[in-house]
Amino acid sequence: MLTLYKNDASPPARAVMMVADILGVKYISHTINPLLREQDTEEMTKINPMRTIPYLKDDGLSLADSHAMMIYLFEKYGTEKHSQLYPKDNIKVRATINQRLFFDCGILFPRLRSVMALTYSGRLTELSKSMIRNIEDAYRVLEAYLAENLYMADKVITLADISIMTTMSTLSGLHPISHERYPKLVKWYDSMSQQEYCKRINAPGAADHVAGLKAFMEHNKNNVKSKI
Repeated sequence: MLTLYKNDASPPARAVMMVADILGVKYISHTINPLLREQDTEEMTKINPMRTIPYLKDDGLSLADSHAMMIYLFEKYGTEKHSQLYPKDNIKVRATINQRLFFDCGILFPRLRSVMALTYSGRLTELSKSMIRNIEDAYRVLEAYLAENLYMADKVITLADISIMTTMSTLSGLHPISHERYPKLVKWYDSMSQQEYCKRINAPGAADHVAGLKAFMEHNKNNVKSKI
């Protein structure tokens, strides 16, 4: 049976969890606490050298990276009724989905990860000007992606929307999306937020993630004050 190592606060883990839910895939769940570095144990490092969350094992296959997991789950467990998520009969739409997934992987999430790394290491008390510029630039790109459709790659929800939504759920909690500058992005975010699986799986974990980051920043700020 499929096994998923995850943490509900992790945006990439939430993306995989939502895709599994949509496809009706059952899995054994193991919660990993990254703040305790549980992913760094000898056992976990052996099965996942990247030491990242989430991590998937299924029928002899081991996978890291949520984007690879989402595509794998669709390819193995998706049926005709799920075809819009990653359409096999439309190479252009699938290529666009891939590009959006790569944007999340290579641009959007790393900008969140930079905030997470400095916050959890005790060095960040608030978003820096450069962080805000980078986040705003990512919002600008996403706004442009929505020029023709309500969703990121097509007129319907695809794997790209699910993946980007989890990253945006944390980013927007730290730096809200401007209605004036990014109206299409706000509309997309509101539409995704209303999806039942987003309400049930994404929203609670995102709220915990944002609250945790803000609490750490406040803690870091108090530590700085105590040293003055």
